[in-house]
Amino acid sequence: MLLLLHVCKLATLLRLLWHLSRTVPQSRPRPSSAFAWWFLFSFYLGAPRTTMWFWRSRERFSMEELRHLNEQLQKATVITDANKDFVVETLRSMAELLIWGDQHDPTFFDFFMEKQVMSTFVRILRESKTITAVAVQLLQTLSIMIQNITSKHARYYLFSNEHINQLITYPFDFQHEELLAYYIIFLRTISMKLDQNTVSFFIKTNHDEVVSFPLYSEAIKFFHHEEGMVRIAVRTITLSVYNVDDASIRKFVMSPQVVGYFENLITFLRQQMLNLDGLVMEAARFPESIQLQGRLESAILETGDLLYYCNDIINAGIPALRTLMTKHIMHLIVLPLLLPAIRLMGDGAAVPLGMHLSTLSALYFLLRLLHIVRHKALVNNIGASLLRTDLPSNPAGIRTKDSEPADNASDLRSTANHGAADNMTEPEDAAAPSSTPEAVDGREALLSYLLCKDDKLVMASLCLLVSFLQNEALDEALLDALGILPRRKRHKKLLLQQLMGDRSEQDGDHLFSASEQPDDEYPSEHWECELQDEVLSGSATLKNRSQMLDALIRLLCRRPPQCAEVLWQTGWLLRQLLPFQEHKISDSRMSLLDRAYSAAQKDLALELTDCWFDLIPAVLSEEWNVCRKALDSPMLRRDSSFVLMPRTQQSQDDVPRSSSSIFVGERMRATVKVVLVLHQMRVLLLNGSLPEKAPLAEVSEERSQVSTSATRVGSEVDLANAMSCKVAFERGKERIVYLLVVLQGTSGSLLLVEEITSKQQRGVIRVTAPLAGSDPRVDEKHPTWLHLRIRSPHQPLGDVSTGGPSRSSPRMKQLVDGRWTLAFGDAEACKNASSFITQQITTQTNNVRTIITSFLGESAQGLQDAVVVEHSSPP
Repeated sequence: MLLLLHVCKLATLLRLLWHLSRTVPQSRPRPSSAFAWWFLFSFYLGAPRTTMWFWRSRERFSMEELRHLNEQLQKATVITDANKDFVVETLRSMAELLIWGDQHDPTFFDFFMEKQVMSTFVRILRESKTITAVAVQLLQTLSIMIQNITSKHARYYLFSNEHINQLITYPFDFQHEELLAYYIIFLRTISMKLDQNTVSFFIKTNHDEVVSFPLYSEAIKFFHHEEGMVRIAVRTITLSVYNVDDASIRKFVMSPQVVGYFENLITFLRQQMLNLDGLVMEAARFPESIQLQGRLESAILETGDLLYYCNDIINAGIPALRTLMTKHIMHLIVLPLLLPAIRLMGDGAAVPLGMHLSTLSALYFLLRLLHIVRHKALVNNIGASLLRTDLPSNPAGIRTKDSEPADNASDLRSTANHGAADNMTEPEDAAAPSSTPEAVDGREALLSYLLCKDDKLVMASLCLLVSFLQNEALDEALLDALGILPRRKRHKKLLLQQLMGDRSEQDGDHLFSASEQPDDEYPSEHWECELQDEVLSGSATLKNRSQMLDALIRLLCRRPPQCAEVLWQTGWLLRQLLPFQEHKISDSRMSLLDRAYSAAQKDLALELTDCWFDLIPAVLSEEWNVCRKALDSPMLRRDSSFVLMPRTQQSQDDVPRSSSSIFVGERMRATVKVVLVLHQMRVLLLNGSLPEKAPLAEVSEERSQVSTSATRVGSEVDLANAMSCKVAFERGKERIVYLLVVLQGTSGSLLLVEEITSKQQRGVIRVTAPLAGSDPRVDEKHPTWLHLRIRSPHQPLGDVSTGGPSRSSPRMKQLVDGRWTLAFGDAEACKNASSFITQQITTQTNNVRTIITSFLGESAQGLQDAVVVEHSSPP
């Protein structure tokens, strides 16, 4: 019976095996089928997998398995759709075994070399032809092996015999995105292993000169690819090549066959700048478009990455390449594109096709260039070119897009002599420069933008001046010619000139320069040869310094005031020009600053009558340290790209006093920042130092019946002084509640309390609201109704001054203030409740005013008192 059972099982198994032999494709390898049969035998006969008398399984990580995979790969003489999956899996498994062998058994790679598997890989690629999956897997396999194999002996074998170069130059179908991605990863993986020892495997030489370098030559073909990740990978590959300390490689990258890459790169960067400028103008027309803003942010990141890449090339340590990059940047971007867009030009300038660039974008690109690049030759030639007046006013025919710069420039010249001197003999009658467009240099254009009506131009030009001053590579003589040389360094320069005696000022400037340029720099001579002698003369630099001081003072004192970032950077620049207490500014300039501070105090006094006055002391204390730090060091936020982003928030002048409390709160915070900047600048100019904390007074707090800390919803309070009224939390459902006003110092709350029936004169707080801004009003038609305004519970965070981006979310901008309507028993009770709330608000306002009295002038105090009286009068 048992024998019959085994015979039945065997017969069933044979029928199943016959069925499998007919259904499995003939191209499928026999071992895979045998492996499946082995599992069926094990299942039916119950035999262990490793003890069958006719078959023994291979260990996964064994030499036997590697030999088997190699044999199967050798048998795959034709690659078709039928066996491509098997070839792909074999390649993947072989890479896995070789990496394991590199860490555990070196004989694995010995076998790989002995059987010349790399030649097999190249053959497989050629035979796969249009089968993309095999090419993708082969590139992935080699990338994984190159990346993970640690043995130098094994790595050198992978790179030898020209196999890698054959794969690099193979004509892949790059229309397939996945194949292109793995090809670029393959090149990048190789480049990460480049050094003085391995680079020789990838080059061909003739008489000790490199004539071919496929890794580099093939990679740079994709430098302008539409896919961003491909462009980034190409930059990584090329930088790896430039950083190889090999003279022949550095000579090759400058050879005629590939040197055109650098000119193409700078041309591509210029086109990206023009495209970004177009997006800026388009986003300005449609500021609410989220899609446009996303494209704009991507374009800003791309140009920033390109600038950093150019800086990395300059710092690669190849003198000839550094000089070439400097030349291309100057002659393809700075001179024909950026400087003409910054300089003041006539209205009749021609605009060639495809070369439009706005002044705002030109300022942004120039400040980014100065912020990123620290190469002396490039930075100094940019500064010298900005000061030149002999350049064509519009060599590229690019028209500016700014707000009346010429009027501001002439206005600046007409007022440049007011308070022209510090105590270091600055002339009061400094001659104004010529007003003709040909004679106007970039420095005068920057001065005009500081005072123009376009707030973005103001911010961009100010950031550019900060970038000039922060760039350590810029020669101090150029800073002096621009009018922004710090006082300490200028003092040393004048002292040096006095010690030199009879020598000329020009010689003194030369000795005062940072350092001489090497012979291989661009240009070969010093940058001084690009400027006329009078530009660097003492009288010219003194006049420029006086004009810069006037422009900065006027910008700091502008009405309406600029945003906090503009004021901070303006104050920092002024501190660099006037860092010492003994070198005070002239009386006329100080008078201008005093008038601006008085106007800012009046603005702060007006905020005492609005809904966020109770937070003014806290905001003053918080922003004091922020402003103090900003005046000590410039705050160029992120990449300064905010000057290009469209502004959708309201300006300070557009915010009505009766609008949502969120806007009013942001205006209050902006007003506080303006007052603090002007206050701290006055203290610095008069005393030379600032206290650690804001000068806020203390106010005596009267004991309240209910502590402000006990005004949480659900807390019990005493109803002794509460006022009974009715309120409807839901339509048609009135409830009897008690109104309680709690004031302690500058903190005040309105409480609606429900009586506890089991406890006499005790109640539970159901709703709370701030006392500040409640604005009690008796209804004209229903004298028993009292209306109370309830401000937003979200505290203001943003700065709504012109040009400053607001940090409040769009959702918060849409919040509206709440409203309570309380019904009292009679008109007299309603009127008494309104008067009592108004009285408490007045007391709270007086407490706040006492605390911030240091920031309120006499005129502001009088204005505030008048407004409080008007506000306190009965409706």
